[in-house]
Amino acid sequence: MIWILAKINFIALFAGMFRRYRSKKKIKPATALLVGLLVVYVVGVLGFAIGAMFHGICAPLFEAGIGWFYFALMGMMVFALCFIGSIFMVQSQIFSAGDNELLLSMPIKPMAILAGRLFALLVVEYLYAALIVVPVFGVLLMTGFISQVPAAGIVFFFACAILLPLFALAAGCLVSWIVALISSRLRNKNLPTFILSLAFLGAYLWFYTQMMNNVDALIENGAEIAQAVQRAVFPAYHLGISIADGSILSLLIFAVCAIAPFALMCFLLSRSFVKLTSGGRAAKKIKYREKTARASGAGQALLRRELLHLWSQPMYILNAAMGAIATVILAAVLVIRPGLLLNPLEQLAELLPGLSPGYVGAIALSVLATMNFVSAPSVSLEGKRLWILRSLPVRARDILLSKAWLHLVACGVPALLAGIVCIAVIPMSAVQMAATLLAPISITLAFSLFGVTLNLAFPRFDWINPIQPVKQGLSGMLSMFGGMALVAVLAVVYLLLPGGLVTPDVYLLICTAFFAAVSLVLYVYLSGPGERKFETL
Repeated sequence: MIWILAKINFIALFAGMFRRYRSKKKIKPATALLVGLLVVYVVGVLGFAIGAMFHGICAPLFEAGIGWFYFALMGMMVFALCFIGSIFMVQSQIFSAGDNELLLSMPIKPMAILAGRLFALLVVEYLYAALIVVPVFGVLLMTGFISQVPAAGIVFFFACAILLPLFALAAGCLVSWIVALISSRLRNKNLPTFILSLAFLGAYLWFYTQMMNNVDALIENGAEIAQAVQRAVFPAYHLGISIADGSILSLLIFAVCAIAPFALMCFLLSRSFVKLTSGGRAAKKIKYREKTARASGAGQALLRRELLHLWSQPMYILNAAMGAIATVILAAVLVIRPGLLLNPLEQLAELLPGLSPGYVGAIALSVLATMNFVSAPSVSLEGKRLWILRSLPVRARDILLSKAWLHLVACGVPALLAGIVCIAVIPMSAVQMAATLLAPISITLAFSLFGVTLNLAFPRFDWINPIQPVKQGLSGMLSMFGGMALVAVLAVVYLLLPGGLVTPDVYLLICTAFFAAVSLVLYVYLSGPGERKFETL
């Protein structure tokens, strides 16, 4: 039974990118090829970045006689990546899964349900770990330092790679379990989840950025840092020693550090699984207060509905609106510590002739605007409730445009506020001010309509958890990576233009006009063919 449940969860995690994936219809070769290329691209970029970092520190660490620190760093990075991944998945896949009540109503032991979900999550953790473990081992082979690792150490390398995700998943389950306990006693369960998830994600990004920026310092002071790790992070120390020296004792110590927390966490979860998944203790009841009802138009009511739905899904925000979150952080940094960003902006402006900090700020806000895909999974998120929308006495066009408005409000307002902050802090000309305000807004408008159009083409309504169409939907992937590709194309076009032919301010205005024209075309489509397409869903 556990294997069957794990298989169902695993299929639900990965097989839901295509429309009607439960049907007997075969996936189109072009669609499969496109998704395959996207996967290869993402894995390749991440693998290259990790490999480049470890390639720079491999030789200095082994030559300094602290080769174990090389493997300890690998262990800490794998733990951090798997921990962040488990934070995002455990809450949605264990405590908030849409089929919890259905499974609990069947003659299935709660422990079997929990074990099936944990097994599926553990497989995903191994995929995360492979993004770091494979490049690290590849660097050892390329540099030839594999010869300095004993045969037993090579075997222990893969043994530690198997044990590491257990430790990370246990830590992720602990944090998610605490959040679930706290949320079960709160009226608003979304705020603690959102804040905690954002804090851990920011901590990981800060840790990785510091690692990449301080590779030289790590090489120069490797021995001192290694001693600090030995004192403060003894599991990572024993992981490194077990591989570098082939020490069985260190392997056993690390195995206990990985397996014991995982077993303890499984025990604690099994004791409270039913209680947490069935709602736990009720929050304090709200006293009824008579208020005057206010009438509103269909568009305003639909937009309010979409905004409430967005706020009810913290993982939706963290995955689909990272550009907007980064925009708010950028604006806050400009207000609190402007020098922290003004100096890098001036350095970037010196790379290309004709650029200034004002133009770089406008470009940065525009790039962040392409990282949002809030509207891309908005149609799929209706799921089994789609019939409710279709039964309402409103036009299909209003429904589709309300989803585009959701993207525009959630991502356009932060872009507008950040643009105003940039204008107030960074010296700009009138043209630069216009570009700083208009360019990000035009991009946000185009992507809001583009996401809805993509989701009409690739809808998915048979999800088990609402995070699946957000993280695994084809429309979201195409919107996100399409935005990256578009930024690259526009940058290449500008670089290929003859020098002096088009100034940066003119090019930004041309791009703004281009996105405005795209928005008009997409609006016409959603008002006509898109509306008819929605009626057939």
